[in-house]
Amino acid sequence: MIAFEGIDGSGKTTQAMELSKRLEEEGIPNEVVRDPGGTRLGEGVRELLLHRSDLIIRPLAEFLLFSASRAQLIEEKVTPMIQAGKTVILDRYFYSSIAYQGFGRHIPIDEIESVSRFATGGLLPDIVFLVELDLDTAMKRREDAGRQADRMEDAEIRFFKDVISGFKECARRDPGRFVIVDGSAPIVNISERIYNDVTNRIKNLAEERNAP
Repeated sequence: MIAFEGIDGSGKTTQAMELSKRLEEEGIPNEVVRDPGGTRLGEGVRELLLHRSDLIIRPLAEFLLFSASRAQLIEEKVTPMIQAGKTVILDRYFYSSIAYQGFGRHIPIDEIESVSRFATGGLLPDIVFLVELDLDTAMKRREDAGRQADRMEDAEIRFFKDVISGFKECARRDPGRFVIVDGSAPIVNISERIYNDVTNRIKNLAEERNAP
């Protein structure tokens, strides 16, 4: 189970898809799922959270909607795929809630962690790639791509600075799980670094499982 995190425009989705293609070429079955989304319920929640500008969604309700989508995703898709021997690649996970709703919306972090553990059954990724990119570059990428900002993206600069701090804190608290990637590097260089990290991790996990 591999997760990609980072602010919008950092390149995390591109890297998740690139990794999926590389693993497929190596005969490693995998699937990319997005959070929120990935299920019929999750996609409905995603629409509410990101594209319904006519709704006023309070921070706590926002977090609980993300958690509900995540709970459905884990039970309906992620757990069965893992049990079937697939590598699951997550485009976001509950670390985004810590960064966005915790650091950004100021919901107590311990409450977010407690609810997130409950919603996911305590399932943790084997590795988390945090794709870091400065805010100005991320925002310019979105503009250059002609993307209209969704409800989460259409926030004040201070909010996103807090979100970036939140991701950094997640990585600081769990250095054995997080790998920080420079999102400003060429896409091919980032992809190669991520692929090498993943294949090394897979090899190490296999050795651990086969050890007497």
